Amino acid sequence: MVERAESPRCGLAVGDCFEVEGSALTLPQGRPFCLHAMAAVFPVLDARLSDLPPDHWLERKPYICCPDPADAVVMRLERVDREGR
Repeated sequence: MVERAESPRCGLAVGDCFEVEGSALTLPQGRPFCLHAMAAVFPVLDARLSDLPPDHWLERKPYICCPDPADAVVMRLERVDREGR
């Protein structure tokens, strides 16, 4: 989920998100999501989907920045438990 977006040229806004379940990617809001921002998330996605110890850096600071520093987009990787839905 986009936590902060100070000057994104790609159109991302705070609250924009995408979801990953297994190998499926979903854009729940039906809005586009910047491919470059997604590419910054993908390398750590597998770790974030795993059960991590509480002291793991992704548990303590689950933030990833867009690779374009001029956009000032910060995303928060949030693990959502889907059981019981």
